[in-house]
Amino acid sequence: MSIKPAQGRTWKCYFCGSEIVEGQRFTFTSRGPIHWGCFRVEVANAFNNRIPEDIEVLLELVDYLNEGIVKIKEGEYRVNGDLQQSLINRRKMLEAEAAKLMKELSTLAQSKYNVAI
Repeated sequence: MSIKPAQGRTWKCYFCGSEIVEGQRFTFTSRGPIHWGCFRVEVANAFNNRIPEDIEVLLELVDYLNEGIVKIKEGEYRVNGDLQQSLINRRKMLEAEAAKLMKELSTLAQSKYNVAI
């Protein structure tokens, strides 16, 4: 199933320089927006390809939430009215949780491993 672009919202990935559009998995770091795949490469590089298990667990959780965000966004285009608003509210909850996990991930990497991600 293809995803309709939403209101033309796009960002530029600070890692690879290419466009990020809604419907793709991505995240925001202190440096800006980044494709999820680019972020995973950035983290792997920061840890010399030896990502500690606690960091990996948080990465997997954020990835799971990001996948849910994309799935809900797809559903928003398929329905109208109250159900659409309900999906929007649920997506916003997942976005907030993903942001909290990203902050926790960054804090853990910095405090425990002295790695900025």
